[in-house]
Amino acid sequence: MEQRLSVLRAAKLAGVTRAELQFRIKQGDLPSFDGTVGVGDLLNLYPATRMSDDRTLEKLEKIKAAALGKDIANRSLPDPRVLAERLARLGHQLTRLRQQNEQYAVVLESLENRLRELEQEGDASTRAAVLEIKRTVQSALHQERVESYASGARTDGGSWMTVMAPQVRLVPDDHEFLVEGADTVLEAALRAGLSIAYGCSNGNCGECKARVVSGEVREVRPHDFVISETERTQGYALLCSVAPVTDLVIEVGVASSPDQIALQSIDALVREIQRPKPHVMLLRVQTPRTRRLRFLGGQYARLRVGDEAVEALLPLANCPCDDRNLVFHVAEDREDPFARYCFEHLRKGDPVAVEAPFGDFVIPGDVKRPLVFLACDTGFAAVKSLIEHVIALDEAYGIDLIWVATGAIGHYQDNLCRSWEDALDSLRYRPLRVNSVSGDPETWSATLAGALTRLENPGACDFYIAGPQPFIAVAQDLLKRINVSAEQCRSQTVPPER
Repeated sequence: MEQRLSVLRAAKLAGVTRAELQFRIKQGDLPSFDGTVGVGDLLNLYPATRMSDDRTLEKLEKIKAAALGKDIANRSLPDPRVLAERLARLGHQLTRLRQQNEQYAVVLESLENRLRELEQEGDASTRAAVLEIKRTVQSALHQERVESYASGARTDGGSWMTVMAPQVRLVPDDHEFLVEGADTVLEAALRAGLSIAYGCSNGNCGECKARVVSGEVREVRPHDFVISETERTQGYALLCSVAPVTDLVIEVGVASSPDQIALQSIDALVREIQRPKPHVMLLRVQTPRTRRLRFLGGQYARLRVGDEAVEALLPLANCPCDDRNLVFHVAEDREDPFARYCFEHLRKGDPVAVEAPFGDFVIPGDVKRPLVFLACDTGFAAVKSLIEHVIALDEAYGIDLIWVATGAIGHYQDNLCRSWEDALDSLRYRPLRVNSVSGDPETWSATLAGALTRLENPGACDFYIAGPQPFIAVAQDLLKRINVSAEQCRSQTVPPER
């Protein structure tokens, strides 16, 4: 029987996004059955797939890490106890398969002896039937050897991935992700861009308690929250404290809209201040280990700093998967008390009051179409959060990023955008420069119009626009002219309107 893989695992081994593989299935390029694809069909479509290369998954994650700035060194291998249990289970499975193979060998030998007897004792029609049976069996065995060799079945890709990266399916929303390295189930879900319920993430609050419907987990982190014996019997576990031993099905909801996430107030500290350009500041704020911010890509926060509590509304500029290290982009503005305080007085270690999340500039549900992001100046912050969220979800059919820079702001994270483009085949980056004053609609219109004409099929895309209100108005007008409907567009004024 041909080995079959889930779409998620097949995409990882082939080095493509899950969205691309699902698109090829819908196009009829890749046969599928019950959410799985055959190894032979996968190899026919992607000949470069190496089922026996145990570095494939790590290589893909390093590409993502380089693009998103994530450190994966500390999660390259699972917890030793968990890995030992997975290997033990794999050993038991291989033992059973070996026993089955031995049994099949005995059956085949018996069949061969009986066919030989019939061939010697029977008439011409019996001998012809025996010959046909022999040819059928030999052809099937030969085909199995060919497919096994082609797929590297001697080092089963599916079994290897179960050991190194078990798969988790969340019901009833039917989201899937892999748990890699030493991640807990909660950490892996967040890295995959899925916003499940959690609070402290270190075993104290119990908000990430969920029922494991099938599969086995092992506690790898201590926790103070008490799970009753009755709940343990029913399969409940703290997702922040367990790692999978086998593939899992877990009953837990996933937030896909802003109204599913409560407003949070957190006292944080300035972790780092960077000045990539003279008139732009990257403000990195770290929350306590016991209070992490749950949000969706594209949302924004209210920040308060200083003894006089000057405040501002700023887009979160990081992926929700990095829920403790929050990033904000601050443009220099002498007329804005918050920006002036940040550039003149704010220092590393200073307290910052964070209230979030706000806004509905998010990607609702699953990504269904190619995405186009239009950003102007520090509107890039909101777009950056969305793009990193989409990359974590691994579901984008295609991404176009058009970043318009005006005045002294510039493309202050140009290298990051180019690293995305280098690492991800589906992402195209177009930096545009407007040399006139930032509020000139005619200049914006001419610059954007040229970039939009280069899109292959804008009517089949979803658009996300972030920047000053005049820029948004110009972009919406241009999109309307090329028959992009209002339902295909979402926008966020930056800075957000109070």
